[in-house]
Amino acid sequence: MLSVVVPVYNRAKLLPLTLASLLAQTQPADEILVVDDGSSDGSAAIAEAFGPPVRVIRQVNQGPAAARNRGLAEARGEWVHFFDSDDLALPDLHANQLRLLEASGADVAYAPWLKCEISAQAIVPTNQVLQQHGLPAGDLVRALLTNWSVVPICCLIRTRLARQVGGFPVDLQVGEDQLFVLRLLLAGAQFVHTPGTLVVYRADNSGKQSCAAGGRQLRDWARFLLLAREACLLHGIEPSRWFDFRLRVWDARVSLQALADPCDAELIDTLRALEAARWPRCAYSIKRSLRRKSGGLSWRLYGRRAHRSFRSGPLTPCQHQALHQLQVSL
Repeated sequence: MLSVVVPVYNRAKLLPLTLASLLAQTQPADEILVVDDGSSDGSAAIAEAFGPPVRVIRQVNQGPAAARNRGLAEARGEWVHFFDSDDLALPDLHANQLRLLEASGADVAYAPWLKCEISAQAIVPTNQVLQQHGLPAGDLVRALLTNWSVVPICCLIRTRLARQVGGFPVDLQVGEDQLFVLRLLLAGAQFVHTPGTLVVYRADNSGKQSCAAGGRQLRDWARFLLLAREACLLHGIEPSRWFDFRLRVWDARVSLQALADPCDAELIDTLRALEAARWPRCAYSIKRSLRRKSGGLSWRLYGRRAHRSFRSGPLTPCQHQALHQLQVSL
């Protein structure tokens, strides 16, 4: 069985397109669990109107992680897909992923994804396809904590393993998905790349359930870095050995200092202690400047800014055609 979990908070205008793309899968989900996280705009009623396999679960507002965890707790499928309430999937996504999971024995199938501006008139890509050419080479834990990120909307995950690692941390609104994926990797989850299909990520983040306001966003990202390190240390891994992890720590500390909030003093001191190891602090600002210039050059030459770990590339003809068909069906 396959379960899809869709957390929803005030997405009445966008939810119908998302559910339509999930219901149009060539490999239908056995259940689509829409977890309404205290919406006030009728999102739950809109989802209920679709009927089976859509099932609505209502709860008071607790945030995106709690909504996903509620869906995970009630999921009956062997596989679970956490999908956002405003994104879209090509019709062959689940069929492609299930086929490769069964053939490989892996625990997580990871698909290419594309940031797009989505409207009634068009689906317009804003960059090249991310993860078009497979997963980063080498250590996925290191890649995740230094220069890569994983979008759960692209992942079909073994339900048992998602529960084993405790689902999503409810005290974070930024980085909660990355900490979940990190825990999967540390638990030994095997990832497999599923080419040829595509997930369409809505580029406009305004109103996304997972978005947090400025100060909260910065604090949660800093806390994510510290929690990620703690999780790694339990497995004998010290992320602060990696310069790019310390670069993230430095960037988080500088951003927090700019808030000038005395309540952040302890968090800032903890971050500063981590970034101090091995390299002078000026190295971080130099590396960030070089990375920005490199990203600008890459954009002008190749139409992409993403780090090479994202293995980005242009749309294939098949993806382009499927994207056009998806647009026509909207």
